Amino acid sequence: MISEICKALVLSLWIAIKRPGAAAVDITNRCNLRCKHCYWWEQGHPQELDDRDMVQLFRRLKTQGMRAAILYGGEPALRLDVCRAATEIFDGVLVFTNGTLGLPELGSGQWIVSLDGSKEVNDKIRGQGVFDSAVESIKRAPIPPIVHMTISRLNAACLEDFVREMLELPIKGMGFSFFTPIRGLDQQDLIIPIEERKGVVKRLLALREKYGERVGFTRAMARQVLADGSFSSWNSYERCPVSKGLQCYRADGTRKLCTYGDDADCSQCGCAAVAVYRGALYPPNYETMRLILGLTSPGFLPKR
Repeated sequence: MISEICKALVLSLWIAIKRPGAAAVDITNRCNLRCKHCYWWEQGHPQELDDRDMVQLFRRLKTQGMRAAILYGGEPALRLDVCRAATEIFDGVLVFTNGTLGLPELGSGQWIVSLDGSKEVNDKIRGQGVFDSAVESIKRAPIPPIVHMTISRLNAACLEDFVREMLELPIKGMGFSFFTPIRGLDQQDLIIPIEERKGVVKRLLALREKYGERVGFTRAMARQVLADGSFSSWNSYERCPVSKGLQCYRADGTRKLCTYGDDADCSQCGCAAVAVYRGALYPPNYETMRLILGLTSPGFLPKR
């Protein structure tokens, strides 16, 4: 357990000293879904690297000091061998998936399943049958996954029901982001404005109080996403701590500014990664550091 705590602290310190120590890679330009709120569909989709070149990219990033990786798409489960190769190269790997293709053994990696509400709400956002398919994958998973919810106007009303339903499944816990818009697009049907976040944040903290650490949202994180908290301290690319500690790559191996793409609207950012890392470090907060430990250590189980 000591080594696991040390690993979580090291990951936190990479962000704190603003030196790149992790990579976020879109490992595929393909996806089997077209979710209404997905930023990925608003980006260009260059030709993806083949397996050999993608693994070479991973190895090059490791030699450059990238000790951890977050794998995105598209849908990363379409390239399961590449996901497994990443777990053999990096010290920590998180893989975001829609869950419809199963959650097979991933070595030292951690699956994070994106779902966005109870069955009716989720399937309006992600497609008919997606909820049942993902839930079946969760039930069959050899290691409990994490479930991630992107909170928007489409699903905020069902937050409590969704959390209760998910925590009845064999999952490790839940994470939450607020929807981040793309500059130049009319996405008012999705955006929860900064000044309206406080009510949702209070509900998240009440769920944390009720269900414990499996609700991955702390008071220190709450400060980071509120207009009357610390949001104005980081809500631009130049001030974003994650942009300093995380290098982002497209599926062809070229750099992009942010996991949300080059046109993400930082003035409305809802990125969970910023909330987690700033919550853990500004000032140091043990409760949020334990959340990082849960993310980076598949064998770690949070307190109920």
